[in-house]
Amino acid sequence: MKLHCRYRGVLPAGHTAIDLLLLAAWIWHAVVLLKPEKAWSPAPGNALAAYAREESVGWEPMAQCGPPEPRFALILSGTLPAGIVSGSLRPEAGWQTRHRLWDPIWFLIHQAVAIPFWFLMGAWIDGGRSRLGGTMQAYLVGRIALALLAMLGSGIGWKLQVLFWLALTVYGAPMASRWLLRGARALGRA
Repeated sequence: MKLHCRYRGVLPAGHTAIDLLLLAAWIWHAVVLLKPEKAWSPAPGNALAAYAREESVGWEPMAQCGPPEPRFALILSGTLPAGIVSGSLRPEAGWQTRHRLWDPIWFLIHQAVAIPFWFLMGAWIDGGRSRLGGTMQAYLVGRIALALLAMLGSGIGWKLQVLFWLALTVYGAPMASRWLLRGARALGRA
C-alpha cells in the first residue's frame, strides 16, 4: 500500500502559514495605526489635551463600526467553517485598541478548527475520493495572492474567499446528497 501524504500535509501547513502571516501584518498595522504620537504635543492650557493623554480615561471606537480590516477578514474567511466557529465564540476578536492588538484565544480557537479541517480535507483528497485536489491547490495559491494584496490594504480579498466557499458549497451539496443516498440504500439492502 502506497501512502500519500501530499495534501494532508500541504493544506494545513500552507493555510496556517498564510494565517500567521496575515496575523502578523494585522498586528503590525494596528501598532502603526494606533501608536500614540509622542512627537506631537498640544499647546499648554488646552482643555482637550487632558483627554488626549494616555493616563486619562479615553474612548476608542471599536473597529467593527466600519468595514472589517482586510487582514482580519482574510484570516476569518480563509477557512470559513473555522471563521464561523471562532467568530461566533469571540465576536469581539476583530476589535483592536492600543491595549489589545489581537485576541490570542480567538486565534487558537480558529486554528484548532482550521488545522483539522484542512487535514481531513487533504486526507479525503489523498484517499482518491475527491477530484478537488487541483481546486484546493488553486485556492491555496489564490490565498497567497490575496494575502499579498491585503498587505497593500486591498479589502476585496475576503469577499472573493467567501465566494469560493459559496461555490464549494453549491458543488458539495449534491455530492454529499449522493453519498448519503448511497449509504442509505446500502443500509436498506443489509
